[in-house]
Amino acid sequence: MVVVNMVEEFGADDALERSWALPSEIIEPLRVHVEVTPDGWVVDMWPVTAQLAAIVQPWIDEPIDVESDSWFISSAEVAD
Repeated sequence: MVVVNMVEEFGADDALERSWALPSEIIEPLRVHVEVTPDGWVVDMWPVTAQLAAIVQPWIDEPIDVESDSWFISSAEVAD
């Protein structure tokens, strides 16, 4: 198992619709806005604000709607 930082989009029924893995180089710019462990993993789940969207949008293949309250940044263990 490995830990991956990601952006997640949830639907109207709060079900996960899509997720995107973020590259490791994005952690330093995120540290100003979210809590990150010394190992570089996002602690908890953070709603995507306009400032966060500006940082992660280059890795997301659709526009992030920060007004929708459907977008979050988090970390999760995934199979490698």
